[in-house]
Amino acid sequence: MVATVAVKEAPGPYGNPILGNARGFQNDLLGTLIEGWRGYGDVVQFRGIGPLFPVYLLVHPDYVKYALQDNHRNFPKTPFINDKWRMVVGEGLICSVGDFWRRQRRLAQPAFHRQLINSFGVIMTDTTGDTLEAWQAHADKNEPLDMAVEMTHLALSILAQAIFSANWRREAEIMAPAVEVAIGHAYHQLEAFVSLPENIPTPANRRFKQARATLDEIIYRLIAERHQTKDAPRDLVAMLMEARDEETGERMSDEQVRNEIMTFMFGGHETVASGLAWSLYLLSKHTEVMRQVQEEVDRVLGGRVPTVDDLPKLTYLTMVVEESLRLYPPVSLISRTPLEDDEIGGYRIPAGSMVLMSSYITHRHPAIWDNPEGFDPERFSPERSAGRPRHAWLPFSAGPRKCIGDYFGVMELQLVIAMIANASTSILSPATGSSPAPASRSAIPMACR
Repeated sequence: MVATVAVKEAPGPYGNPILGNARGFQNDLLGTLIEGWRGYGDVVQFRGIGPLFPVYLLVHPDYVKYALQDNHRNFPKTPFINDKWRMVVGEGLICSVGDFWRRQRRLAQPAFHRQLINSFGVIMTDTTGDTLEAWQAHADKNEPLDMAVEMTHLALSILAQAIFSANWRREAEIMAPAVEVAIGHAYHQLEAFVSLPENIPTPANRRFKQARATLDEIIYRLIAERHQTKDAPRDLVAMLMEARDEETGERMSDEQVRNEIMTFMFGGHETVASGLAWSLYLLSKHTEVMRQVQEEVDRVLGGRVPTVDDLPKLTYLTMVVEESLRLYPPVSLISRTPLEDDEIGGYRIPAGSMVLMSSYITHRHPAIWDNPEGFDPERFSPERSAGRPRHAWLPFSAGPRKCIGDYFGVMELQLVIAMIANASTSILSPATGSSPAPASRSAIPMACR
């Protein structure tokens, strides 16, 4: 007879006798998770309210890989978080599940083919060029700029032009504030200890519903116009509307196209804005790194505007982007809820619990990363990257539900930073004051991935 070893209960902080760790999550979610990891290891159990809804944190790359890839079918997205984000994007890719998600992923995948994404490089550089001209006017007057705000506007403009082509420009002034209202409402709903249903006419709910209605009116009108256009531009809307299911031959409905557009706008622009803002902050704090970026850009470009073909030659700049995404990943928190009891690292993970994985924490694991809090782009050189676990770096999540737009986002980061390094502005003077805000806001909403 073979003896069996009982699966252990994961260790973790006890918290409040009644509320468990709920207050810590509400007041400082990331800080509470980091403290638990430092105190208890790579699998941590946090008590919920009484015996209800325990939360487990997985940190080691092997454990993250198991939940997001190896046994991903047992770890679907956490329902109540998905429901909050669904009120904005409907059944878009980041919230749909099961067979419907697989169908939508197949239909949307051609829109993110590298050849098409590469064609958006000109949009990225042209839009950045216009932005740099506006920044130069501020620099000439020695006026400060809020890089978090500027990067949000730049990333939204680039993404919307890639989605809508020329149609974006006449709608930008209307759509931009509506996007901000809707995103802000989603953050509040996800972070609130108790949130009121959408059908209760609070001022916040009314503002959100008006913003969503504004976006819906514009998006559905643009879709209707495309139905009447014979020679539509090759943008993301066109690819979504033309996509056919290889098994049934069916196309997306207008509602499904709308949901994916909303998904790309809400899930795409702020992640890139966060990455850009933190990259510029880090470069402004590390002038020697910035000098090396500028020297490489000068050598490769010789003063001209960068193209996608230049990116393989900008190796140091690429390492800077990768290191910035390591320190401040746009998708810094991912949530899953197991369907059946499971075992990870020798510990029991019960069905129905919440399983959290934080790229922010995994990116700081001392067994994987030397000097994990330091800004060291050369850690991503081929020599120093050799042997590093694949899931040690996951700024856009991992597994089958990895962000579909990760290539678009990284390319945009590379081209925008190259444009800024190539410009004769003073916007990257040594930073003072507080760090930018985007990464702190991006943690919870992106957990619906």
